[in-house]
Amino acid sequence: MRITLVIGWLVLTAVSLTSAAPSTAAADPTVARLAGLNGDAFDVAFMQALIPADDETVEMAMTATLYADHSELLHWNQTLVERNNEHIRKMLTWLQQAGAGPAERRAGVATASVKKLRSLRGAALERAYIPLMASQLDKTVALARLAAEKGRRPELREFAKDVARVEGQDSAMLRGWMKQWY
Repeated sequence: MRITLVIGWLVLTAVSLTSAAPSTAAADPTVARLAGLNGDAFDVAFMQALIPADDETVEMAMTATLYADHSELLHWNQTLVERNNEHIRKMLTWLQQAGAGPAERRAGVATASVKKLRSLRGAALERAYIPLMASQLDKTVALARLAAEKGRRPELREFAKDVARVEGQDSAMLRGWMKQWY
């Protein structure tokens, strides 16, 4: 009887904690801000939000490539950098076509995350980098999922669907590596 009560209590606690936890969209102020936009204003704001995030992702990956140990991670970083740089070029072109520009660029900028990673080497770097990068990708996925639904331009919606799919898979892969290696 006690075991049944304890199990019931644990299930209720888990359900209440899960339902009380904010979704990524609700927890991210950028996603919340973009959710209130529509049409061309949404498309431009989405790209203006994603470009600096992708810039920072590239800077983090380049730093980790210099100091990480696992060859799988090094190869993935190279692929990520190339992919995100292509995304940035595409979005800059779309912004220019829309008569807009990026709101912010972080290319070559040593953000707090990049500075932290630059101070680490080997396993210590990977233990800090992998969850940090997975979290960064999760934020990008949340933005991309919103754009896949709300984007005005069909090519932007397709781009966003692809970003959400690929970076969601990458985030899960990184978490798997973290468990496997550490």
